Amino acid sequence: MNVPPIVNRLQLHIVSDIIFLVKTIKYTRHARNRMRLHGITEDEIELAIRKPEHLESSVEGRSNAWIEASGRFLRVTYKEIEDKFLIISAVKKRKKWR
Repeated sequence: MNVPPIVNRLQLHIVSDIIFLVKTIKYTRHARNRMRLHGITEDEIELAIRKPEHLESSVEGRSNAWIEASGRFLRVTYKEIEDKFLIISAVKKRKKWR
């Protein structure tokens, strides 16, 4: 039985959303301070992790998720640890990802 590619993509999307919902989001003190300094909300952080416009690997097993938010570019640095996302830093920048 041939399944149309769109169905496979939908199933993958549903599975990734379920996995995301199971994982909690924890913030380091540094991340909370950066969020306050740059006016970044928890909703923006969740959006960046869930649906990044650009994703790049970083040092020590970390990832940088980028989205465009409010005319600026939000970079969220996080690490996926077992059942949670640990947010390490978040900044809004004028320049886009490379």
